[in-house]
Amino acid sequence: MKASLPARRACSLLLSLVLIAVGADAAPYLDLAPMVGHTTSTNTRIWVKASEAGTFSVRISTKPDLSDARTVRGPKLEAASGLMDHVVVGKLEPATRYYYAPLLDGKLAMLRPYPSFTTAPREGEPGRVRVAFTSCVGYNGYLATAGFADMSRTNFDLLLMLGDNHYANTNDPVVQRKFYFDQRDTSGWRGLSPRVPIYAIWDDHDYGPNNSDGSMPLKELSLRTFTEHWANPAYGEPDNPGVYHKFSRGNVDFFMLDVRYHRDPNGATNLAHKTHLGAKQLAWFKRELLASRAPIKVLAAGGEWQTFGTEDSWTPFAEERDEVFRFIEDSKISGVLLLSGDRHFTGAYQVRGKWLEVTSGPIGSGPAGVKKSAEAFLDLSATKGHFYSIYDLDTIASPPKVTLEIYRAGDGLVERRAFTWDEVTGVTKIKLLPPPVKDEKAKAAQTPGKP
Repeated sequence: MKASLPARRACSLLLSLVLIAVGADAAPYLDLAPMVGHTTSTNTRIWVKASEAGTFSVRISTKPDLSDARTVRGPKLEAASGLMDHVVVGKLEPATRYYYAPLLDGKLAMLRPYPSFTTAPREGEPGRVRVAFTSCVGYNGYLATAGFADMSRTNFDLLLMLGDNHYANTNDPVVQRKFYFDQRDTSGWRGLSPRVPIYAIWDDHDYGPNNSDGSMPLKELSLRTFTEHWANPAYGEPDNPGVYHKFSRGNVDFFMLDVRYHRDPNGATNLAHKTHLGAKQLAWFKRELLASRAPIKVLAAGGEWQTFGTEDSWTPFAEERDEVFRFIEDSKISGVLLLSGDRHFTGAYQVRGKWLEVTSGPIGSGPAGVKKSAEAFLDLSATKGHFYSIYDLDTIASPPKVTLEIYRAGDGLVERRAFTWDEVTGVTKIKLLPPPVKDEKAKAAQTPGKP
C-alpha cells in the first residue's frame, strides 16, 4: 500500500532531522584542552586535539573578548596524526598578554572566558624568568592532576617536562596516545596547559619499556608520537632525529637533551666510546653551548648528572659526562645549571663540587627509595607527596640571582634557597649532607646518643 502524502512528508522530515543530527555529531570539537608550546617574543605555538578531522585555526587578540582579533590559519587535523597538531602564531609583541580561541572548520571551539598567555621578553634582554620543572606523572592520569592543579595556581613563566611524561612502557603509538590522553584529560592539566608555555623531553617510560635505549626496534614510532603531542621549537636536527632542542627566554638559554634515542645500552662494555647522547647530538650540544652568550645556561636531561646516580642515569656514561664537563671548564663556560628527573624524589647536588643540579618530581608517581649521594646538599626523599620545582632567575642583577623553590602539591612552598653566584659557579663549596652510611655499625656511630 502506498503511503499517503502527509505520511511521506513526515518520513522525509524525520529523515532530514536524522541527517542533520548525524551531521552535527560529526562536526569536530575539542577533545582535549589546547596547549601553549614554544613561545618567543614574537610568536607562539598552540596545540589542539579534535574529535574529528577538520581544519584548525586560531583567533588571537590582546582583548579578553577577542574583539579586533585576527585569525591565523593552521593545519588540517587528520586521523593519521591522531587528529592533533599545532599552529605557529606570529606577528606578536614582546612581553604582551594575548587571548585566543581555537577554531575548528572556521567555528569557535571554546566559550568565554578565553585562555591567555604572555609572550617572552625580547631575546637577549636581561630580566627575571621563573621556570618550573618536574617529571614522572605516574601510571594513571588522575595521579598527577593535583600537582598540575597546584601548578596552575603558582606564578611561573614556563614549564619543563623532564621525562616519564606517561608510563605506556611501549613504542606502540596506539597505547602511547591512550596514556597521553588519560593524563591530559584531567582537570589539573586542563587548567594549566592553555596558559603557560610547555616544553618536553622524554625518558624511558614515555620512550619505550623501562630502561630502554637506542637499540629499541621501531624507535621512530615513539618519536613520531612524541612530536604529535608536543609543540617544541625543534626535534633534533634534520640529519639526526631525536627530541633535543634549544630555546631562549630573555637572556637565559635552555638546552633540552635526548638521553634515549641515541643511547648505548647501560651495561655495554665492549664499545670504544660508549655514548649517552650520540656523536651528532654531543657535537650540537658543545657547539650551541659555546655559542651561547646568556649569563645563565640551563642543561636539562631525563636522568641525573650526579656522580653517584643509578645505572639509568649518566653514571654508566661517566666518560662522556666528564667530556662534557671538561669542555665546559676548558671553554670557560659559566652560569651552568643542571636539571634532571626520573628518580621519583626531589633533591639537589653540587656535582664534583662545581655545578648545581636539581632533580625534580614526582608530579604523579609514587615515591621511590633513593640511593644516598655524597654530592647531595638537599634530599626530600623522606618527604612523601608530589613535587615540582621553580628556578627564579634574575639576570638584571649583577651578578645574576638564582633562587630555588620547591613545591609539594596541596602544601605549596616547602623549600626555598637563594644561591650566591659563587655557589652557582663552583667557587664556593656548598655544605653537603652527611655522607651515606655503609653499614649499621657505622650508622650507629654517626647517630647522636648511640654507642
